[in-house]
Amino acid sequence: MLRLGFHYHVPACLDQEGRLRTAGFQGRFIDSLAQYCQAVICFLYSPSGDEQFLMDYPIQQPNVIWVNLGPGGSVPARVLRSAQVYRRVREWLSELDAMLLRGPSTLLPVVAQASAKVPLALLLVGDNAAGLGDLKQPWWRFQLIRAWTHLNKFLQNRIAQRGLIFVNNRWLYRELLSMAPNVLETRTTSITAADFYDREDTCLMPPYRLLYAGRMDRGKGLFSMVEALAVLLDGCEDVVLDFVGWPQRRDTVVEEVLNLAITLGVKDRVRYHGYQPLGPQLFEYYRRADVYVIASRSTEGFPRTIWEAMAHSLPVVATRVGSIPDFVSDAAVLVKPKDVHSLVEGIARVLHDQTLRKRLIQRGIALAQQNTLEIRTRELVMQLEHWVKRA
Repeated sequence: MLRLGFHYHVPACLDQEGRLRTAGFQGRFIDSLAQYCQAVICFLYSPSGDEQFLMDYPIQQPNVIWVNLGPGGSVPARVLRSAQVYRRVREWLSELDAMLLRGPSTLLPVVAQASAKVPLALLLVGDNAAGLGDLKQPWWRFQLIRAWTHLNKFLQNRIAQRGLIFVNNRWLYRELLSMAPNVLETRTTSITAADFYDREDTCLMPPYRLLYAGRMDRGKGLFSMVEALAVLLDGCEDVVLDFVGWPQRRDTVVEEVLNLAITLGVKDRVRYHGYQPLGPQLFEYYRRADVYVIASRSTEGFPRTIWEAMAHSLPVVATRVGSIPDFVSDAAVLVKPKDVHSLVEGIARVLHDQTLRKRLIQRGIALAQQNTLEIRTRELVMQLEHWVKRA
């Protein structure tokens, strides 16, 4: 069994009882890794003040060790402390059989360099360079972010040429195949076999609840969802729109979304519920919803929230971007990105076609059952073990 190192930019901390805590999606993944490893040694930052609310998940497995990389904070702050991170990783190398780096991440190249003496694997869940167009920043700041993002991607791709690469989206998988010899496609998820909520149908009683859960990110099409809601209401549809998630740091997107709802006269039909911890609190919103909507604009790996929605028997309406068409096929209604009319049509189809809804629910549950943490993490660890033996 592997002694596996793990690094990502999402922080961790110890609570008053001495338990290691982190964000739910990361904590579930680490716990799942630990079930198949001798030890998981996590090289994670400590949270800044505005990240404390994310530390909602207590690690359950006793064989998880936290190596504190110091305060996380902004990208420049992490870069300035890169030498400290390098030294901390080097101190633990003798305890590792392999290192798994989730990316893209600011100091992925630094941690990779520090881990050069052990077999290295990357778990790539997106491409920050592809999403630059959705940033709302002053010109000078955008140019700095753009330059840094492309440099980070260049260094990441160089590392990919000598490591084992897991990729959770089809288009990035195809891109990396041309430059890296060891690329495997995987699915990243946050659901377990115990999370499923079975029901035959939704939309049984108005008002019908549309749900978006995830990061409150401009690239997710939040404004399009509000605009689509206004059109549906004008057409006498009895619908409400629930947003659940956390905003990006130093971004006013939530205020802008709520102001748009006021401008369009749908303020009372748009509800922002803030961040909800992964688990029963978040899952209750899925159980109360009738349709899950995600209107990503141009780039997307594969949102884990789609698996969460499908596991809770929700029909899904999503834009045809990234790996969404490749992974869900006919288990969701797919619409054009950046097209409010297409989004309205897709939602209306689900609201009014019971046969379609039931088919989507059945196919969605079947897909989610193939993509639980138990299945996907075991598969990933087996591939890692094979890679270590080869190395």
